[in-house]
Amino acid sequence: MNQTENIEIIIHGRGGQGAVTACEIIAEAAFLSGNFVDVHAYPSFGAERRGAPVQAYTKLSRLDTIWDRAQIENPNILIIFDETVLNHEIVSSLRKDGVFIINSEKEPEYFISKFNLSNETKIVAADISKLAIEKDLTIDGNPVINTPILGLLSKALPDLNLDNLKTVVLKRMGKNLGKINYELIEQGYNLAKIK
Repeated sequence: MNQTENIEIIIHGRGGQGAVTACEIIAEAAFLSGNFVDVHAYPSFGAERRGAPVQAYTKLSRLDTIWDRAQIENPNILIIFDETVLNHEIVSSLRKDGVFIINSEKEPEYFISKFNLSNETKIVAADISKLAIEKDLTIDGNPVINTPILGLLSKALPDLNLDNLKTVVLKRMGKNLGKINYELIEQGYNLAKIK
């Protein structure tokens, strides 16, 4: 993805996976980078219950104030927390030169083939669920992936560097929980498979 003036990000996941928190962390870390003059993060809920499909949005602007709070139709970056919510309609909303980030054990080539992604699309994949389970970062037995998957985003979007993510995570979660989450962000960064 080239350095565009505005970056629009959509996270697709399920209720309880922390999509809204992830968008807020992205916005804060992007603002800390000094490369964006305005940032917004906000959710879109259907049925507000654990397990229901949810979307969360982040808008980042390098030059101007963001006045538009409408849902994002064609994101630069699409982040999929849970493969079960993924369909052709969601994938086709991504801009041709966008970034497709997914929590999956599958290789990036699988998604290129299945969804006929453009050669200009950057695909970043890693099994973040497995990582969270291995590190015992779970709630009610479900893996917490909202912070570790930010390592994949950091790999694809250099503006969102690991130091800024660490600052935000420690501030939001406190020293102990923040340290665990940040270590998982770093591990996600190192696990990222890019095509």
